Amino acid sequence: METTVIIGAGASGLICGHELADHHANVIILEQSNKSGRKILASGNGRCNLSNTNLDMRFYNTNDKRIEKIIHDFDAKTYFDQIGVLTRQVGTLLYPRSNQSLTIKNALMNNFDQVALIEECQALKIIKKQKGYLVKSTKGNYECDNVVIATGSPASCLSGENNYDLVKDLDLKMIKLYPSLVQVKTKPAYMQLKGVRVKCKASLYLDNKLIESQSGEVLFTDQGLSGICIMQLSRLLPGNCNNAVISLDLLEDLDDKEVKILLKQRLEKYGNYYLEGIFNDKLAKVLKNVKNLKDVHFKVLGTYGYQKAQVMRGGVSLEEIDENLESLKYPGIYLAGEILDVDGDCGGYNLHFAFASGYHIAKTILSKGRYDD
Repeated sequence: METTVIIGAGASGLICGHELADHHANVIILEQSNKSGRKILASGNGRCNLSNTNLDMRFYNTNDKRIEKIIHDFDAKTYFDQIGVLTRQVGTLLYPRSNQSLTIKNALMNNFDQVALIEECQALKIIKKQKGYLVKSTKGNYECDNVVIATGSPASCLSGENNYDLVKDLDLKMIKLYPSLVQVKTKPAYMQLKGVRVKCKASLYLDNKLIESQSGEVLFTDQGLSGICIMQLSRLLPGNCNNAVISLDLLEDLDDKEVKILLKQRLEKYGNYYLEGIFNDKLAKVLKNVKNLKDVHFKVLGTYGYQKAQVMRGGVSLEEIDENLESLKYPGIYLAGEILDVDGDCGGYNLHFAFASGYHIAKTILSKGRYDD
């Protein structure tokens, strides 16, 4: 019977291991941290936003048809129901009904009796043998027929910081990495507004050209802007942010004429208090020096580092894999989840791809080998 070594016990690695274990395959999972599924546990502020019912590819950074098929073929609601997890839908977001990320982790590991899960074990090198591979690690060497690289990325520091060492050692082409879904550093930045939130529309401009707008809640930080809509826009920033500007429309529901009339009436009636009745007190004081509340400009200086990011943009080029996420250079080596150059918006898109890719790889391995049903 074939043996598969899965490197990384995150969403991709755990679902891949679960599927292989269901067919009594020999599975070894190496996890370099002291706890499996850390990003699953952190997802959705501990509630695990595991997927989204609107899986349009415009929410991802790629329109690669192979990736699109893998994403659309995986029905998260049906899958998790089949392994014992009831889900609930909030808008288009999908959560476990328990409202607890641990439910997902436990369900994926409930058939691991015969799986060798080795934590605090870093994979150091993958060596191709005449038949199969040898995976060297800090806790020994493991011979196998298949290797699944599911190491994730260093984003949020939940999956380690040396996630790409193995693929670099294999000389796989890498797309340059940038923090994504991350807070933005701006000029101006208002220290006095740290922690203040405001509902508005945020628009990203590059070289004075509108790239995208997002409506939602913006959070002011001591160095710039945060909040889901800002983090969504951060995915679209180039490596060089010199000509990037974020504009906030703080009165999105009113047009320019209506805003002018409203502010004039309030100024005449309430004097210097005219903005405090609309905005947070601290924000109102800052806005008194702003000319246009529908176009408040912030020059983008850059983003926070990978330590604050939810995901990384970039990774192993899709040119390196086939439709089964198997390496073209190394048959039997598969790449899953965030290690690949696939990233998506907030809202369950990245976790969905992690699950979908790990599931797809498991089904591919099972279709090629001999396993018990």
